[in-house]
Amino acid sequence: MSDRGARPHRHLAATGAVLALALALTGCGGGKKKASDPTPPPPPSAQPTEQANAAPGSTALKSSGGLRKPVTYGDKISVAISNIRYVKNKDQGPGELTGKTLTIFTLKFANGSAKTLDLNKVQVTAVYGSKKTRAQHTSYANLNDFYGAVPAGGTRSASYAFDLPSSGYKSVMVGVKFDAQHKTALFAGALHN
Repeated sequence: MSDRGARPHRHLAATGAVLALALALTGCGGGKKKASDPTPPPPPSAQPTEQANAAPGSTALKSSGGLRKPVTYGDKISVAISNIRYVKNKDQGPGELTGKTLTIFTLKFANGSAKTLDLNKVQVTAVYGSKKTRAQHTSYANLNDFYGAVPAGGTRSASYAFDLPSSGYKSVMVGVKFDAQHKTALFAGALHN
């Protein structure tokens, strides 16, 4: 007897999760255009990338292959999760989740195209668990979001901290949207400490 009857349900569930994540990433704008800001972004940090994206007191996490497999587009631009770690947040102040264990994803863009890659509109979201609950993005230490441009042949990394409970580690999806010309990069898998 064949188990083909179960396949459409798994396919529909996976498709629904991907659609929900894609809608969450693209629905943030509210349909209104922002007025252009004449102030240029601050210059890149003088620190080495590893140091600028370091999370004090963090511990590395291992992930399934799906979270670490890079997404490469036809124009040779790629995005990957290059590091995953967690840290107990001791910082206090606005936007801080004091006492929470935060999961930190370090993302890396590699620009293999012949054009400059604009990273000023990067949006990163994470969902977890069977219900695909959206993880809260939060600040931590001196982590920087992506900004500026990457020249042809260049790379750039940035880290993003999320309130992602360890109970959701079995099923994690991270979505990265950076422009209207490229589909959202989706990474899915499990985390293990």
